[in-house]
Parts: sequence; C-alpha cells; structure tokens
Amino acid sequence: MQNSINSVFRVVGAVWIIAIGAAMADPISARPQYLAAFQADPFRRAEVDGCGTCHVNTGGGGARNDFGAAFDASSREITPLLRANFPQQFKFESAKLPDGTVFALSDPASKFVVMERQNQKVVVDVASLAVPTTTPLPPAETRMSFFVTSTGIDPGQIGGLAGADRYCQTVAETVAAGDRTWRAYLSTSFDGKPAVNAGDRIGSGPWYNAKGRLVARGPVDLHAKSHLMPEVLYTEKGEPVVRGEGADAAPGFLTGSLANGTAAVGKSCSNWTSLADGEAMVGDAGTSWNAARTISCLPGPGPAPKPRLYCFVLR
Repeated sequence: MQNSINSVFRVVGAVWIIAIGAAMADPISARPQYLAAFQADPFRRAEVDGCGTCHVNTGGGGARNDFGAAFDASSREITPLLRANFPQQFKFESAKLPDGTVFALSDPASKFVVMERQNQKVVVDVASLAVPTTTPLPPAETRMSFFVTSTGIDPGQIGGLAGADRYCQTVAETVAAGDRTWRAYLSTSFDGKPAVNAGDRIGSGPWYNAKGRLVARGPVDLHAKSHLMPEVLYTEKGEPVVRGEGADAAPGFLTGSLANGTAAVGKSCSNWTSLADGEAMVGDAGTSWNAARTISCLPGPGPAPKPRLYCFVLR
C-alpha cells in the first residue's frame, strides 16, 4: 500500500513540475503568430526574418532583444513609431527639413508621420499639417496656387531670385492670378554653402493647381514626394505639362535644389545670373521632381525648348 501511495505522489509531483515549467516558459517562448504579423508588414526589410528578429536566441524562445522588447511593449502591434525606432528592421522613406527636423514616413496608410527633432520622436497626424479646418477653401476655379510656367527661360538670364519671382508674378497676371504674391521654387548658394533654400521661400501651403487639385499640403508633404504625378503638373493656363520627347515636351524644371528643398551648391548658374559655362540642377516629371539631373547654363541651340519654373503662392 505504501508503495502505491508513493507512486501516486511521484506522478502528481512530476505533473506539477511539468505544468510549472510550461507556465514559466510561456511568456518568453516563441510566438509564431507575432512572427507572421512581422513578416506581413509592408515595410519589413526582406533580409530580416526568423525568430531572431525578436529573440536573442535566433532559434526563438528565451530573452528578447531590443526590438522584441519594444514590440512587446507596444502590445505586439507594429506602429509607425515602432518602425521609425527600428530602421534596421523596416525600410521606409523619410524627409529632412533645412532646420534638421526629420519626418519618417513609416505609416503604410499615410495617416501619420513620425517627427524627430533634437532626438525626440513624436507621432503627428498628417491631417494636422494641412490647412486648418476653420479656414474655408476658396472656390476651385479661383484657388490656383501652383503652376508650371508655360514658357521656359535660359537659367543664366533669370536675373536672380528677384527676377524669377517677377517672372512668376508676370505669368500669373496673364491669367488674372496676379493679386497674390508668387515665388519661384529656386535655391542659391554662396562661398560653397547654401544661401537661400527653395523649400524655405515658398511659404506653408497648401497649394492647388489650375484644375483645383491638391498638389501638396505644405513643405513637408511636398518634399516627401519623390515625384509629382502628371495629373498635378499644369501650366498657368490649365494645360497639362507634356512629358517625354518632342518639341512640346518640357526639358526640365529649374530648381538649383536637392530633393529635400535645400540648395544644390554651385548648381544655379551663379545664382541665376550667368550664361557662362556651368551647371543648373533641374527636376523632371518622370523621376525626381526637383533634383533629377543637371543641365548646362549655356543657352540651347536654336529654337530648342527652354527649362521652366515652378511657381508657388506665398502663404
């Protein structure tokens, strides 16, 4: 009898040991459903995979690494902030303003951006970057605040930023839109350093084309775009900008700028005043809208089309 009792106690004890061990192991064991959620994320880097994504042990289970701990702290939800904090796990675009502020475009739905300033990250609702809801929009037919000039100009004959602004203003006046202040999207540099950045001189937006279509909500939205879609590129006359080749095709858009809106040093034909040998940075409708390639400051031969300007209403 005593042997039977001892056998029962041994069996019960073994069951308890197994149960306690399982309970202790569960919080730190591998969770296939969470790995599957990570694998399905549209911003996941293709080379990052497996249980080692979250665990110190590449086979899964055990202690979590920094990403695994952060993933757990976010209730195992992949958020825009989580992606922004771990660029080695996720690949996404970002935009940097001249003042050093960085915007991580880490939300697949484009509803939020993560703003980083002085090593502090804050999640920002993209809608809050738009025009305040208390400001009514004017009728579509009168709200043009962005256009591409229908005629081009030699980069060395612009007459500096003041001449470029006058050019935009004059063109706007031809279509009865001269009652607002227009600025050309151009940068300048001096002594090997940026002098004036195009992204700083066009105001806060938003901007609409001649068809009443939103081009960008503001500078952040504008410079987050690697290219402007053909459907927003219209002249002051409401004519679409022709892409591709041919006599009517746009040969490029003068900017003298880098993709983030800052000056491309030395790429502005002596700040838009010289026809001497040199280069000017231009955008292109098919690649980078403001920093696609460089062209010569020397005038083109004969009736060849000249580069155009982007014009924005200063808001």
